[in-house]
Amino acid sequence: MYPNNQTTNSKAVSHTSGRLAGITPQGLYDKCMALASNLWWSWHPEVINLFRSLDPIRWRQLGHNPIALLREFTPERLEIRAAELVLYTRIDQAYRRMTEYMNKQTPWARRNVGVLGSQPVAYFSLEFGVHESVPIYSGGLGVLSGDHIKSASGLGVPLIAVGLFYNQGYFKQHLDTAGWQQEEYLDTMVEYLPLEPATDPKGSKITVSIQTRTGTIYAKVRQMNVGRVRLLLLDTDLEENQPEDRQLTSRLYGGNNRTRIRQEIVSGIGGIRALKVLGITPGVYHLNEGHNAFATLEAIRQRMKDDGAKFHDAASDIAQKTVFTTHTPVPAGHDRFDGNLIEEHLGPLRDELGIDHGHLMSLGRVDPSNNSEPFCMTVLGLKMSRYANAVASLHGVVSRKMWQCLWTHLPEEKVPIGHITNGVHVPSWMAWQINTLFERHLPSSWSEESYDPKEWEAIQDIDPGELWETHSA
Repeated sequence: MYPNNQTTNSKAVSHTSGRLAGITPQGLYDKCMALASNLWWSWHPEVINLFRSLDPIRWRQLGHNPIALLREFTPERLEIRAAELVLYTRIDQAYRRMTEYMNKQTPWARRNVGVLGSQPVAYFSLEFGVHESVPIYSGGLGVLSGDHIKSASGLGVPLIAVGLFYNQGYFKQHLDTAGWQQEEYLDTMVEYLPLEPATDPKGSKITVSIQTRTGTIYAKVRQMNVGRVRLLLLDTDLEENQPEDRQLTSRLYGGNNRTRIRQEIVSGIGGIRALKVLGITPGVYHLNEGHNAFATLEAIRQRMKDDGAKFHDAASDIAQKTVFTTHTPVPAGHDRFDGNLIEEHLGPLRDELGIDHGHLMSLGRVDPSNNSEPFCMTVLGLKMSRYANAVASLHGVVSRKMWQCLWTHLPEEKVPIGHITNGVHVPSWMAWQINTLFERHLPSSWSEESYDPKEWEAIQDIDPGELWETHSA
């Protein structure tokens, strides 16, 4: 698929120059592919530079995708290139570092994670911006999700993420000669992504199904490793589906309301069912925006089925475990569906919940008695969670004002929507020169596995000239 424009003079270097004892060309290749297959590499500059060194031109042309780059090498050609650049030790050290990272518990986790026990956080989002070589995000919501799960990996938080796999992702844009923006959707080369089928405890590939009044939607479950965090991505491109549904997960934020609600039942309901097949019982459900709020209804259904609970009791229990993060500060940005779409897609689930159509609609309405009000996903998310947060202090003020209609008995400042100001995953955004400076001067425990503010006090001891020179670079 990608033309090989790299040439190597095999006579210019001995194939075994710099080779580590006992390592074969295939062993070297396997180590590089193992590094490329976990997105841990994406926030480690020394590993990024290692891949770039193999072929800087192709690295850029291939969108900084290490799997696509390695597929252009045979083990023998990779060995020659590694010998030319004396990369054996760097590859071995990177592989050992990743292996140690994956197998150890962090100090932060030992101090703080015990309360979760064996029940991880299930983190739902429609997009995840982990790296540009995995185009399943469009903007801030996805970048936050990506940084969130990378930070969870670094801290050792037991978390499993759930979303959708888009084989065309979000559109690429450019300006034409007249200055107008043009959009272009490109098929993602799935074989060049760090994806594998998710399997159940018996090793069988996982497929989930969601029943609607007009048929069943099937989704296969893919898995991507982001450090210590598993990211589950549901994909409806299956022969069992109708043509309409095979395209459901092709594009992020594409189509009309019917497409959107079908995407959201796959992500929310299908995501909860995938966790069930995997044998995972979450201790916390975290909904990143209202797109995945249907997950709470499926969690209630499972609670009712497994424990014989009534709807009200199961709903109260799930709400106690649910965290909801709202992002959108304008009313037009919140998904709303009419009653017919809700009944078509949630009718079978509603039957199992033992509630009528009016009751279901009331869960997504500000005014439960207003039969003309559409079903709002954000309203469902707020009603079905016991902790809600905005993403900045000012956004908290805006959100409390926007949604006071749900708590009319409370003054605006008492509306139970807090705020957690968006942060970033520091290693992903820090320039490698600065990262190297900090590693040299700050205590080793300043890294992502600690996040102890006191560790940063040593920055006062760095020579201002060195700091300024590094900043300028």
